[in-house]
Amino acid sequence: MRWIKIMKKTKDQRLKIKGDVFSLQSSVFSPENGFTIVELLLAAAIMSMISLAFISSFGAGLRAFDRVQAFGGSRANVSLFLEEFERDLRNTFAFSGIRFQGDAQSMSFAAAGTKLDEDGNTFTVLEKRSYEFDSSQKALISQQEDFAPAVVSAVEEGTRTEQIAPIKLVEFQYYSYRKEIQDGEVKIETGWQGTWADEEVVPKGVKITLTFDDGGEEVSLARTVFIPAGGDIVEEEEEEEESGSNGQGDG
Repeated sequence: MRWIKIMKKTKDQRLKIKGDVFSLQSSVFSPENGFTIVELLLAAAIMSMISLAFISSFGAGLRAFDRVQAFGGSRANVSLFLEEFERDLRNTFAFSGIRFQGDAQSMSFAAAGTKLDEDGNTFTVLEKRSYEFDSSQKALISQQEDFAPAVVSAVEEGTRTEQIAPIKLVEFQYYSYRKEIQDGEVKIETGWQGTWADEEVVPKGVKITLTFDDGGEEVSLARTVFIPAGGDIVEEEEEEEESGSNGQGDG
């Protein structure tokens, strides 16, 4: 008689009998190794949270990309225009050939421009800068017109037009500054107004407000520019008359 000693079987093993042969075989597909409903629900919940986090991150990245694209488009164009507008307006001055004119949606003034001759040398010319809002095109039209047509380059490029779009609304305001000296007393009158009618005097400041669409959101950018040569100063007439009479007496 043969005695066979059978060791204690583990959880993952099963005793299989084939004739006189005894063997231990691993049962991979044993029901004892399956997943419970709790484990399946937990795995599904974890996968759902991971998917939600990925989708949220992807959506936030798309929104950030859209904002960057919008900033690089409309907002960047408006910001660059405002920088050029301030630079040109600060250099304006009172000139009889080009009067300063302005209302709520358009303005024009004298400005100094730089050009190149045929040899590549730079020279300065006097220009008339104009800005007008075109409501039909939803755009701000910028125009530069040479005042000295005798210059060869001015004849070839007498007028240059630039369109800043898309702009929903444009508003100009003008800061009036008037200083008077009467009887030794100084009186100063200031205030903002929507129209500039005094063509002999340049306003002390100009405020421009541009409203445009930025990625589906309506945005307004404003810039206030103070003009060094602007304003009106009136001296006391009596002092001028006395100085004139003294000069005649000395003669």
